[in-house]
Amino acid sequence: MTEEEFFQPLKLGEQELLPGDRETVQLPIGHLITHEIIQLTVHVRRGMTPGPRLLVTAALHGDEINGVEVVRRLLRTRMNTLAGDLLLIPITNMPAFLSRSRYLPDRRDLNRLFPGSKTGSFGARLAHVITEEVASSCTHGIDLHCGAVYRPNLPQIRYTGEISEAFDMANAFGTPVMIDSSIRDGTLRDVFSKQKKPQIVYESGEAQILDPASVRLGITGVLSVMRHLKMLPMPRKTTPRPDPVVCRRTWWQRAPRGGLFLPSVDLGAIVTKGKILGKIGDPFSIKKTNIRSERDGVIIGRARNAVIDEGDGLFHIGLTDSPDVVQDNIEAAEAEMDHAIDHPVFDDPMTD
Repeated sequence: MTEEEFFQPLKLGEQELLPGDRETVQLPIGHLITHEIIQLTVHVRRGMTPGPRLLVTAALHGDEINGVEVVRRLLRTRMNTLAGDLLLIPITNMPAFLSRSRYLPDRRDLNRLFPGSKTGSFGARLAHVITEEVASSCTHGIDLHCGAVYRPNLPQIRYTGEISEAFDMANAFGTPVMIDSSIRDGTLRDVFSKQKKPQIVYESGEAQILDPASVRLGITGVLSVMRHLKMLPMPRKTTPRPDPVVCRRTWWQRAPRGGLFLPSVDLGAIVTKGKILGKIGDPFSIKKTNIRSERDGVIIGRARNAVIDEGDGLFHIGLTDSPDVVQDNIEAAEAEMDHAIDHPVFDDPMTD
């Protein structure tokens, strides 16, 4: 964004915001079956000096609530020296959030409907407003996610190496693992990619569960990216940390048979080909079947279901040739999550 563009009013809906303004904008989407109006809440923090325009979104899937708390905490963060603009959407998918569901009421995934349509389904109209009213004017993006129900994720950043700045943003965020993943059609990341703008996706924790460690790392990660983009000044003291390990591919280790799932490794575990990851108990006898890893790497996600069917994905493995470095990164990330950095929000991420 050029200096001339920065000093122009930022138009959101019917409002025009000038540099230095801090407002909460409500963008109308439509009506629920009860005739209640659904609006998209966008918190806008405009700096006084030119810089990037960063969009941070949460709850694109309505049951992924860690990001909602991350945004809420960011709203409390002092940013008196902010350069550029920060746009925060705490709940992107309000209909799904109200029903505690990943999906829209019509069972569609909002993150497959972008860029949306002004005259399409409710979800398509919501995607259209996000795309045209908000994302189109932003230069960078961070989308906050977590694993599905019963499928927690190790803190990780997903990016595409096809966008030049995305790798640097992912590296700055500070998770132990980065995944260079392809972009699916219809996602918010696809919107940014087609405009040649960098957006990264933070994955950590599990749907419907507010996890303090994931929240802490999410806050420090967003602030770290903002410092990398020169939107905020660098802290006086910094603690060196290992560079994240990049996984070019991932692999789902699936159940060789159905039964009772008895895992023996957890998130962050380093695994090698042939290592026993757990067992499957036969519910009708004392027999057990070993689950052996078919790849080398690190566990970045796993199932928590007690009863599984043959073929179910049990362990999500990030493939890497340097698993020992991953272990160092995981230990460093755990230490960082327990360290108070520069704002009282870190004293207790679960309370005010």
